[in-house]
Amino acid sequence: MSRFFRGCRLKYYLPNWLRVVLLIGLFIFLIGLGVTNYSFVRQSPGGNDFLARWTGAHYWLVEGVNPYDEEVSLAAQTMIYGRPADPSKGEDIAHFVYPLPAMLFFGPFGFLPFPMARAIWMTILEICLVVIGLIGLRLARWSPDRFTQAFIILFSILWYHGARSVIVGQFAVIEAVLIALALLAIQSELDEAAGIVLALTITKPQMSFLIIPFVLIWSIRARRLKIVGWFLGWTTVLIAGSLIALPSWPLGWLGQLLSYSSYTDLGSPISILTNFLPGGGGTVNLILTGLLSLYLLWEWIMAAGKEDPWFQWTAALTIVITNLIAFRTATTNFVGMLPALLIIFKTWEDRWDKGGLIASLITLLGLSVGLWALFLGTVQGNVEDAVMYLPLPILALVGLLWSRWWVVSSSRLPIRGD
Repeated sequence: MSRFFRGCRLKYYLPNWLRVVLLIGLFIFLIGLGVTNYSFVRQSPGGNDFLARWTGAHYWLVEGVNPYDEEVSLAAQTMIYGRPADPSKGEDIAHFVYPLPAMLFFGPFGFLPFPMARAIWMTILEICLVVIGLIGLRLARWSPDRFTQAFIILFSILWYHGARSVIVGQFAVIEAVLIALALLAIQSELDEAAGIVLALTITKPQMSFLIIPFVLIWSIRARRLKIVGWFLGWTTVLIAGSLIALPSWPLGWLGQLLSYSSYTDLGSPISILTNFLPGGGGTVNLILTGLLSLYLLWEWIMAAGKEDPWFQWTAALTIVITNLIAFRTATTNFVGMLPALLIIFKTWEDRWDKGGLIASLITLLGLSVGLWALFLGTVQGNVEDAVMYLPLPILALVGLLWSRWWVVSSSRLPIRGD
């Protein structure tokens, strides 16, 4: 497993006693963070994204009720609104709406009272946000100074997309970590781990429906077939196991997916952008979505079997375009684009040295303040405006396209097989 952490070792080895002190300090900090979150939960009801999943897990594992049953959704609606939801007003009907393998993550929390479960879930999400930042630095092969690294970690927790994910309890943070871990395992040549972790990303398919085929195509061309084999094997285990546990879940899940349109009319960021055009831009939306999809396919073909920098750049582009064209996305899903930003910043520093580093810090500061300012200036009640779906994916797409030449030119030789 040492290869997994290659490049992440401490510059100076710490004496054993200091390691023990640091571990104890970390344990105390995490306990304190959990207690703080529990206090927040008691004073601030919410976390509706997690509540709907907790309700599904609780009713299935404790009450023995199908998590896709209307009774479960109604129970979640009652916890949120004190009454059944009104879809005509855009109220969340709180379906479980995840494939059953997601119970690997939600199931244990179903045995806990909701306030305690939510506090622990928030703590896990906060830790995961830090992990995304750390993995993102490794994926970009970027080692800025300690101040910049600390600023990136602080940003990963406090920026709009990260903080909002924690507050509402969105699984997207864990999904983003799974995707990033799979990419890190590939970078570290841990193909078995990469296949297993990639299989786990099927729990939130709207975030992984493009990154999975790209990784499989790249793996076949790179002759790293263990990734493909372990992915297919573990996906089979997850699907088969879930069907044994609840044979009817695919139909229940699809039924809940089809009801999305009854309580939300937001589409992809591309559709939101084209809606500003006269006539709603329906045709333009289809054209732009098709062009982006075709361009992404071309990039997959070009990157197939290439060295890690090219692979990571294309993976970052895949994640960004996923969020641009996905039929139904959410701003909480955007936490997965942080590694893409770090690849861009690494290229800036390579090109402009200190000037690039300063530009990166200014961009992070601008995103930190600007996204929150945009939210506060456009929010209606507690509902975010559609404009919140636009800044980050557009910025990330432009930045990646700008950086492509320098990233690709550094890795033009085909990769060797295992």
